[in-house]
Amino acid sequence: MNALRCPPGLRALIATAALVLVACSGVSSPAGGASGKGAGGAGGGGGEGAPSDGGHGGQGGGPGDAMECVDECPAESAGITIGCKKRFMFGMNYAWHNFAGDFGGIAAWGKHGVAAEAETHAKNLADIRAHGASVVRWWMLPEIRGESVVFDTSENPTGLGGTTRRDVQKALELAEQADVNLVFCLFSFDNFHPTRLDADVKTVGITSIVKDAKRRAKLIDKVVRPIAKAVAQSPYQRRMVAWDVINEPELAMTGSSPDDGPRYEPDPQVEPIEHAQMAAFLGDTIRALRAESTALITIGSASMKWARSWRDTDVDFYTFHINDRVNLYWPYNQSPKDYGVTDKPVIMGDFPIAGLATAALPTLLESWYSHGYAGAISWAYSDATTTELDAIKAFSDAKGCDVKY
Repeated sequence: MNALRCPPGLRALIATAALVLVACSGVSSPAGGASGKGAGGAGGGGGEGAPSDGGHGGQGGGPGDAMECVDECPAESAGITIGCKKRFMFGMNYAWHNFAGDFGGIAAWGKHGVAAEAETHAKNLADIRAHGASVVRWWMLPEIRGESVVFDTSENPTGLGGTTRRDVQKALELAEQADVNLVFCLFSFDNFHPTRLDADVKTVGITSIVKDAKRRAKLIDKVVRPIAKAVAQSPYQRRMVAWDVINEPELAMTGSSPDDGPRYEPDPQVEPIEHAQMAAFLGDTIRALRAESTALITIGSASMKWARSWRDTDVDFYTFHINDRVNLYWPYNQSPKDYGVTDKPVIMGDFPIAGLATAALPTLLESWYSHGYAGAISWAYSDATTTELDAIKAFSDAKGCDVKY
């Protein structure tokens, strides 16, 4: 549960009592069990809970969690609740080491999955944590190429590639070692590029799959569910805190958004689909994730321009992205309420780590923190300079436990 901030003496008393209970019962200290959306894990809380103070229901507890924990440092403003910890979700986009190759590999190009390059990923995740970020957004299948997914001759998915499951579980193990938490981003608008062959490597576009209900079901059953199960089977599954179903889906869409809202502006290189088709795909994916995972769920929307697009989807919090162009029309210094988004927590999930033309990184972070956003995840570790990483760390150090799960 979320507790009020309490004096040091009382905190010590609570901590002592908790240790006594743990010692007497022989169970592990709880990491979950908070009320919230999502089924509880074995021995965990779970159940349906209403958002409170800008936070949201957390994951179910993990195996062995037998008592409710107390949040001694709930975020002072808005936040996302994971387990019983309500925090301003502060992190960085990793976002990949090998684009579309971290999970499954691209052997023909000499690119390997997480398990085969564990040392590199371990070093990078540890450096992200050393600079104050406790949440890492990591892309999984932004395009389906190489060995990540197996297809039949009709380009219907038949299962995960040889190393994909192992790569998922190694990523969770490395997250545990680095003391970071993961947001796995399953897909991206890039998946809607046409199928192509490039230097002996085939990339399969999913537009035709998503449009066909039967083929879409195969994508869900043969790809999404097995990935979610690989997470659930990991002894480090607690490090997986949220699914970002798709990165910037609006860039793969055409036509009007709901309620006759702004028209979508698809990337010129994709084979776009309409809102109803994307909504069906996202709905099917989310239902599968709910069935296989207790992690929270969001969608990485390209802009506050489409703030209403995903209100009818079963997400736990909203994620919006911003860049200089977006900032001209939907400026960073407005609150979610100013944009009419009041039903769920909101995080800024992709923004330049160098800052915007009109605001440096520290200004952005302070603005979102003070205006009731529930988190901020910058773009991206691979692009960051030492000065920018130091700015991330400075914000984390200044906010202390408010931004650390």
